[in-house]
Amino acid sequence: MKVVAYANGWISGIISVPGYVSAGWCGNASALAAALPALLAEYERGAAPAQPVAARAALDLRHAAVDERASVVRMLADLHLYWSDQRLAWNASEWDCETTLVPAEALWLPDVELLNGASGASGAGGAGGDGSLRARLSAAGDVEWIKRIDVAVPLALDLRAWPRDLQTAVFKFGSREHTADELDLRISDYKYATVWESGSWLIESVRGAEEAARRVVAWRLALRRRAAAHALAGAAVLATAVLLLIAAAAQPQSRRAPLCACAAFTAALWLISALLRLPGSSTYPELLVAMGGVCGVAGAWSCAAALAARLARLPGPVPPRLAALVLAAPPCCSLPEDDGGSAWAAPAQLLDNVLRALLAVTLLVLVCLAL
Repeated sequence: MKVVAYANGWISGIISVPGYVSAGWCGNASALAAALPALLAEYERGAAPAQPVAARAALDLRHAAVDERASVVRMLADLHLYWSDQRLAWNASEWDCETTLVPAEALWLPDVELLNGASGASGAGGAGGDGSLRARLSAAGDVEWIKRIDVAVPLALDLRAWPRDLQTAVFKFGSREHTADELDLRISDYKYATVWESGSWLIESVRGAEEAARRVVAWRLALRRRAAAHALAGAAVLATAVLLLIAAAAQPQSRRAPLCACAAFTAALWLISALLRLPGSSTYPELLVAMGGVCGVAGAWSCAAALAARLARLPGPVPPRLAALVLAAPPCCSLPEDDGGSAWAAPAQLLDNVLRALLAVTLLVLVCLAL
């Protein structure tokens, strides 16, 4: 278990779980127990308190995780609801009690529920709350009730930074029965949450926001994938493939194809294993793009070597314009001298150098993209 606090949306470690209504004192519990049934007998639970009911909500997050196959975020939490009902107030000095617990089904309860998703379970664990949890009353008529919720909302997966991706989901709560004139729902200043962290997702932040037009409250959850091993493995495979391509570029044309094939095979194996772990998405992970690009560069490098070898075996003289271009090439191109062999050897080497330079720049861009 990890007890954390989120102030201004960010989660930070602190050990404390305070309640909104203090436990108070009760010097004569038997007197309150005898008087409470009479108080509730005159109470009409079907009627709301004086409108608009000023209710406040606070989210005590316990667990959240991403279901990648279903593209949803599931959240287990306690939704704390606070409001005032003067019909439940009593004289604390007369009864010698400040607070008490009563069955929630005996009280009027605000119908606050998830608006943009679905309940993961029904009954006690669903979005309708847990009726077995009792509500806490204070002598001033303040009520605190906790709804245990198991909810899920759709998620637009953004996998561009996979396997270090950050996914964000918004949970919106409000009333389907009451209008904004009947229920004024706001976010309470509740700074503490008990988070049970497990699995492959880490809760980065929890931010609350209010929508004044519809009296809707929302919490934005940001979850980061725990995939250090995937990131390390992907970087190692990418580095291996790039080193094989660099070694291939330094080899003559006749020895380049095997190393290029080895680099492409290494990247392709990682691609196959990684794609099996990723659901369908409209975005593409940057690391997968880099791996696919390495495969493409390896194939293009082999084709460039084959094309240059084919050009070097052409018969006949070199066209004058091409010959002038070869003669104007800088010394760094390392073109072969005319020793009576094929006249196309120097143009073929020049073409091979140009293609290798272009593919090297492409490879550099792919590596920078992955990093």
